[in-house]
Amino acid sequence: MKRTGFIFCFVFMLFSFQAKAISLISDEETESYIYDILTPIFKTAELPLWRENIHIVKDDSLNAFVGDKNHMFVYTGTLLKAADSNEIEGVLAHETGHILGGHLLRLKMKLQDMQKATLASLVAAAGAAVASGRGDAAIAVVLGTQSSAINAVTAYQMSEERAADETAVSLLHKNHKSVRGLKNFMSKIQSTNRLQGIEESPYFRTHPVTGERIAFFNDQLKHEHGIVGEQVMNERLKRVQTKLFAFLMPLTKVYAHFPPNDNSVYGNIAHTVYYMRQKNLNASVQYADALIQQEPNNPYFWELKAQTLFENGRIRDAVNAYRKTLSLRPQSDLFKLSYAEAVLAAEPSRHEMEELIPLLEHVNRKQTYPEAYRFLGQVYANMGQEATADYFAAEYNNAIGETALARRMLDKALKKPLRSDIKLRAQDLDAKLKQDNRKKSLF
Repeated sequence: MKRTGFIFCFVFMLFSFQAKAISLISDEETESYIYDILTPIFKTAELPLWRENIHIVKDDSLNAFVGDKNHMFVYTGTLLKAADSNEIEGVLAHETGHILGGHLLRLKMKLQDMQKATLASLVAAAGAAVASGRGDAAIAVVLGTQSSAINAVTAYQMSEERAADETAVSLLHKNHKSVRGLKNFMSKIQSTNRLQGIEESPYFRTHPVTGERIAFFNDQLKHEHGIVGEQVMNERLKRVQTKLFAFLMPLTKVYAHFPPNDNSVYGNIAHTVYYMRQKNLNASVQYADALIQQEPNNPYFWELKAQTLFENGRIRDAVNAYRKTLSLRPQSDLFKLSYAEAVLAAEPSRHEMEELIPLLEHVNRKQTYPEAYRFLGQVYANMGQEATADYFAAEYNNAIGETALARRMLDKALKKPLRSDIKLRAQDLDAKLKQDNRKKSLF
C-alpha cells in the first residue's frame, strides 16, 4: 500500500508542479520598474501589456515565468541578484519569447496528454496486479509509462527554451539592447547549479544545458552594435534592490549591509525600512524625511513614510502622507488602495467616505484587486447602506475563491432594496455564481 500511495503522490506532483502555491508581494516602485523594462519589449513583439499583469513572486530563486493572458511573474531572487537592468531585460525578453511562441498553451496540451497516458497506466497497473497477484507488477507498468511521458515533455520544453532564447536575442537587438545580460544571468544559474550539486543532464532537465545556451549568447554578442546605455534604469534597479533587501532579509543582515554611517540614498532607504520593521517610529520617520528632503517629489519616499506612520498607529498622519503619495503618482492603483485603507482606519467623515467610492471603483475597473471590493463594502457599511455593503462583500469573497460565502452574502443583498445600478451588478454576479456552480456539478 505504501508503494501504491507513493505512485499516486508522484503522479499528482507531476501534474500540479506548474500550479504550486506561490507567495506574491505588491510594491508600486518595483512593479513600475518591471513594467517600464517590459514595455519596449512587448511593443516590439506587438503584444498588449497591462500594468496589473506584472507580479512579484517572493522567492529567492533565479526565475521568472509567464502565465495566461500575458501575466508576467518575476522572482525577488532574480531582482536582487541581477547585476544591472540589462540582465532583467534579457530575462523578460526570454519570457516574452515563450508568449510569442505559444509555448504555455502547447505545454498545457502536452501535460494533458501526459495525464491521459498516466491515468491509462494506472488502469493497466490495476489489471496487472490482479492478474499476477503482485504489487510490483503494477509499479513496473506505471513507472514505465511515466518515464516515456516525462521524456516527451522534457524534450518538448528543451526545444521551446531554445526557441525563446532565439526570440529574446531578436527582441533585444531590435531595441538596441545587449544580449550580455541574458548570458550573464545564465552564468549565474550555471554557478548556482554547480554549488547545489545539480547535474545538468539533458535527460532530466526541462531546460537546455546552460553551457550550450551561454555559448549561443556568446556567439550572438559578436554581432552587436549601437547598444543603448542603462544608467537611469540601473539606478532605479539599485533602489528597488535596496528596498527588497531591507524588507526581506533578516534584520541583522540589513544592519550589517547598511551600517548607520551609510548616509547614501540607498542607506537611508534601508534604514527607513529597518527601523520600520523594528517598530521604531521616530528613527524610521527621521530617515524617511531625509529621503524626502533630498527628493521632495519622489512618491516612493513619501510611501515609505506613510507606511511607517500607518504601521505605528499614526493613522491621520499616514492619511496625509498617502494623500501626498497619491498626488505625486495619481495613476497608481496600489497607492489608491493604501490611501483607502488608511482613511477607513482613521474614523473618516462621511465626506471622506464618499470621496473613496469613485477612487475604489476606478481601482477595480478591471476586477484585478479584490481588496477594492472589501474596502467598498466597509465604506457602504459605515454609511449605513447594508445591502450594498453585502453586495460588495459577495464580490470580494467571489474574487478570492470563497464562493459559498459569496453566495450567502449576495442572497442577503438581493433580499433588500438596492440602488438600480448596484442591483444590476448584483444580478450579474448572481448569474455568474449560478453558471460556475453548474460547471462544477459537471465534474
